[in-house]
Amino acid sequence: MTRRESNSFTKPSPQEVLASRGDAVVVDLERRNRDANRPNSVFVELEAANRHRGQQPEMTQVLTLLLASSECSLRCTMCDLWRNTLNEPTPPGALPEQIRLGLRHWREQTGRESGGTIKLYNSGNFFDPRTTPSVDDEEILRLCEPFDRVVVENHPLIGTRRLFEFGKRLRGKLEIAVGLECIAPRMLERLNKRLRPGQFFQFAKHLKEASIDLRVFLIHGLPWLAPAESYAWTIASARFAAAAGARHISLLPCRTGNGFMDRLAREGMFCPPTRKQMRVVMAALENDPRFDHGPVLTLDTWGLEPEPVELSESVTAEPKNDATHDV
Repeated sequence: MTRRESNSFTKPSPQEVLASRGDAVVVDLERRNRDANRPNSVFVELEAANRHRGQQPEMTQVLTLLLASSECSLRCTMCDLWRNTLNEPTPPGALPEQIRLGLRHWREQTGRESGGTIKLYNSGNFFDPRTTPSVDDEEILRLCEPFDRVVVENHPLIGTRRLFEFGKRLRGKLEIAVGLECIAPRMLERLNKRLRPGQFFQFAKHLKEASIDLRVFLIHGLPWLAPAESYAWTIASARFAAAAGARHISLLPCRTGNGFMDRLAREGMFCPPTRKQMRVVMAALENDPRFDHGPVLTLDTWGLEPEPVELSESVTAEPKNDATHDV
């Protein structure tokens, strides 16, 4: 599949992105979670806690909750997380109830009462009052007391006063996950992130001053960029994030599924990156001496084509034990 001339494309409007949603291949509406007291998914995973080149990283157990909450108001071009959000503001008391359910799963799976990391991912901005009612802060802080690290998603321009207050009151270390995506100048308007590199860098500085950690999501394989150009900007974006003080950089493949990206794919303006292309980028990052002592680098394989499986007559395929627990 070829790409059209990138300069012929203008910034997509929020209305255009919204209008494309009807074309999205969305989850079965009968299975979509509409219960505000139940998270979309809960699972326990292992994650690297640090990175020193040539050494095995220390691993930590992570409880991840994909919370059911209201949709983010920003309407970013690449976002498909709206597919699993509620149609109304998150009711007071709902998120603490979801976290309690997740904690029960954590204890059942690990037998632990304390330590480790909890991720509270809500498909938007954790400190947006529409997403997380402020009246729930006290109970959420209490529920997170057993954990050494609490990771939440939040845009640098939303709810920052509440964010820093939450960080002061939290027993463990707060970590803010930010979708930087890409710093290529001609991508900034098209991504509709409302976030300039200078704003991001300043936000990162304030987090560091408040002893709050930073996690960054980058997207590789964006439309409107040729493969070599995309490779170069992903490397540059990772270096920028590291210079800003990111403790963790997660690399995601650009994917279809939100309607707008599906439309670009049909029009020949987008072809998702392959697993091989993602591995090439990850290898370049892992061998970059700038990252020898951090940040942690991970590849998110969600949206990539599955690994080819080779079976012989002497090999029996065993069912995969999926750690994800849909509740």
